[in-house]
Amino acid sequence: MKKRQKKKHVVSNSESIPADLIFEIFSRLPAKSILRFRCLSKEWASILCSRNFTRSFSTKSRPRLLFTFHVDGKLFSYSAPQPRNPDQDLSHVVVVDNHMPILTRMRSVLIPPPVCGLLCPSSMWYTVGCRYSKMMTICNPSTGQIKNLPAARTKRSGFNVKTYLGYDPIKEVYKILCMSLSTGTYPRISQEHQVLTLGTGKPFWRMIECSLQQYPEIGGGICINGVLYYSAFQDNESGGGQDYIVICFDVSSEKFKPLEINLTSPTLVNYKGKLGAIQFDSVDFYDGITTSLSLMVLDDAEQHKWSKQTYILPPFWKNLGVDTCRLNVVGMTGDSEIVVSPSILSDPFYIFYYHLERNTTVKVRVQGIDFAERRYIYTFLDHVEDVKLM
Repeated sequence: MKKRQKKKHVVSNSESIPADLIFEIFSRLPAKSILRFRCLSKEWASILCSRNFTRSFSTKSRPRLLFTFHVDGKLFSYSAPQPRNPDQDLSHVVVVDNHMPILTRMRSVLIPPPVCGLLCPSSMWYTVGCRYSKMMTICNPSTGQIKNLPAARTKRSGFNVKTYLGYDPIKEVYKILCMSLSTGTYPRISQEHQVLTLGTGKPFWRMIECSLQQYPEIGGGICINGVLYYSAFQDNESGGGQDYIVICFDVSSEKFKPLEINLTSPTLVNYKGKLGAIQFDSVDFYDGITTSLSLMVLDDAEQHKWSKQTYILPPFWKNLGVDTCRLNVVGMTGDSEIVVSPSILSDPFYIFYYHLERNTTVKVRVQGIDFAERRYIYTFLDHVEDVKLM
């Protein structure tokens, strides 16, 4: 008598998880987890690398603090959740996440503020005719990726080049603005303005027109709602000197526009979606004797209309308890707090939040950064983690 063989029934669920639910679940995870899940299978990689998901992830990413410095040809980056409205009566500590070091192969670099999750560090080498050119890269501290860009060349001998990173939110493209600067006496006039568009096939530099006679400052710019702002000088009408101005570069139309401002070398910040300019007394950093600061906000770019307020700093500023006396403004929060940070890495390392309306200052200790003695450190606000592949 033959034994009956039991049939094996495999129960399967033919209903797949809706894509929007997958996006909702994974968009709540840190960037490091997304990178690991991409390696599990081709299916997961396809989902987590899709444009819809990467856009959703960036949109829901909470603003973070980003700290970065350059040592021996490597870019080291750390990030932490951005404290929201810290209480002055409490001691505050943020612990950073260590990102994968990025190999730049540069001797020394300038690092402008991140734009939509990406950094554009550039070397400080000079160009000599067309034989040598400045090395430029685009990198993502969240994924550890780096992409070398074509060399920006100049036909003028003995010129340096300066770059700014901008983003067009309508077309969703990054653009790098590059200009040649004469060497020698500072400030240096800009010439040969070029633009490189990322994500549109093989990147290449193309010349654009600029009728403005401008002398860009050393610092980086800031991109707000598709407009790149940077500081510069221009010859005044009397011919007896130079006036300080802010240049507006529309990333979409690639047009330049000067803005007059009644400050000298302020730090440009994002003030609740508008351009803000901050200056401590008559200098752009806290030097131990600063007692006040000025804040100008661009209310109407077409009419060159600014509003200005001056704030008297609280006594706490006289003794901040840091090793270095130089503190740079690194940005503003949406809660009307100005954030300042030392320019040199120290152990322990602190940043400071000054609330304009309450006239209070909060000291926040940053833990987890590998100490590198006497290294220049860049501190950035509102960094958004981006997980798309370059």
